[in-house]
Amino acid sequence: MLKFSGLVVWRLGSRNIVRKYSAPGVTMFKSEKTDSPTNIPDKNVQTPESVGKESSRLVAAAFASLNSPEEDSKKKPSTKSIKLNRTQQLDGQILSANDVNSLLIVAENPVVSRRHALKMVSVLSEWSSSNKVKLSDFEKDPRFLKLCRILGRSSASQTMTSLTMAEDLGTVLGITGDDEAARLIANLSLPQMIKVMKALQQKGRRSTPLLRALSYNITKQPDPIDLKKSADLLFSMAALNFPDPVLLDRICNDVIESLPSNADNAVVSSVLVSLGLLKYRHEAALGALVEWAQARRDVCRPGDVVAAVVTLATLDYVPVHCDWLLETAVSLKEEEMVKASSWLDLVFSLLILDKAEQHHLASTLRPEFIDKLLSAGEIPIPSRRKLMTIDAYVGLKFPSTSPRLPEDISVGVPIVYTKEKSLYVQSIMDTFKSLVSSETFLRRECQSGMGFIYDAEFAVDSKCYPVPLDKAASRTDVHRIAVLGLDYHDLARKVPVPLGVNKLYSRLLELKGYKVLEIPYTDFNPKDKLVTRVQYIEKRLKQLVSQ
Repeated sequence: MLKFSGLVVWRLGSRNIVRKYSAPGVTMFKSEKTDSPTNIPDKNVQTPESVGKESSRLVAAAFASLNSPEEDSKKKPSTKSIKLNRTQQLDGQILSANDVNSLLIVAENPVVSRRHALKMVSVLSEWSSSNKVKLSDFEKDPRFLKLCRILGRSSASQTMTSLTMAEDLGTVLGITGDDEAARLIANLSLPQMIKVMKALQQKGRRSTPLLRALSYNITKQPDPIDLKKSADLLFSMAALNFPDPVLLDRICNDVIESLPSNADNAVVSSVLVSLGLLKYRHEAALGALVEWAQARRDVCRPGDVVAAVVTLATLDYVPVHCDWLLETAVSLKEEEMVKASSWLDLVFSLLILDKAEQHHLASTLRPEFIDKLLSAGEIPIPSRRKLMTIDAYVGLKFPSTSPRLPEDISVGVPIVYTKEKSLYVQSIMDTFKSLVSSETFLRRECQSGMGFIYDAEFAVDSKCYPVPLDKAASRTDVHRIAVLGLDYHDLARKVPVPLGVNKLYSRLLELKGYKVLEIPYTDFNPKDKLVTRVQYIEKRLKQLVSQ
């Protein structure tokens, strides 16, 4: 290359093309075989109008090469990105396939993963079950036989049987894509669906698409679900926190039908425990389970009685024919419990149901019992809160009782709102600003010292006019109001009533001289207009004061 006085640039070669640049007097001669001119800015290049068609084509090609950065042309893609692109291409081809041939073309790829083989065979299984294609259309195809070998199957029929009948449940659980696995659920039998649900619970895999597919397909099964399978399903749903209302209702109805032929009290206890964990108040099923236990009281163990009472207390529901169960629970002794925590759960449940006697309550506050709890390690926060609530009830109902709960048990127990509860309570407090504007009239987020927090406290006279809190204590014509907001987690499912523990909190506040204003989320919508929310609270407040 020769360069003269910065104005004319010569490049040696054949079929030179004249290029003009924006700077006056600058001319460039360039051959057909060009190098990338990195020393000239792209934005200054202009196509000459005087050249012929062939020259224009060559110039356009040269300009196109200038538009792509030099470093990109030299940069080589990584092995990982190539693999990812290939995987994405195969996924796209499988997704867009609409017949056997277009699907099996993917199998011609030299490297087909087990995941892609599962995808393709599951699509073929779906097409076969919907009569879109026949097994004979592809069972002898070498490409399909290749997929069979990848999946470890010796024949086409064995591969399709394992998918259609799900003999290998790992096929469903092994598929990476939950949507693909969910497609296979419809081909499973009822026992196999339940096995998949149990496997998900054991793996701790809460796949919403897969769980929804299981729930839908189990619900529409015509065959009844026996009691053992019902217990397995309920336990898995509780462990995975998947309280599907349609499936729960179906299971409870089948439980009622299968109870008369059942002879296993352990299964009944399992069903009761799971209903309590799910907070599902199916009153007909609960009544049937309690009646079954009472009819076979000779085989009911203390643990079975505790399980039933804890669930009834959780849901704040006592069936009509429940006398024997409650009488047996009250007569149980601490020595009959396998663990100290079971005795605490029983006493707390009896307290919720208003069946606990003074000696029950006092037994949980003794230093010896506290030592038993501590022998298993640090006392969990929920158990410490139960002890605080029992101690508060004893102090209000039986003030002369001793001993009382050691102070160190309640130290450091966090009593705070969850994020959802905090938002709901905030909407209630925003509404109260229109009723009680000054902080001298309203106290928020009140620590009860009884193992729970209540949302607000204020005082009104008989005409519902606010009274300053510092003057309310000395006046007898004043109503002290405690506010308890009840969000989704504070109410039972199916029958949206406050859970037993929330009812207990209201009783404790009433023992302290408050009238409790409960505001459930079913009646109070934070999205309603402010005037609607204010009118609701005013109405509830007048009803409370008039009582």
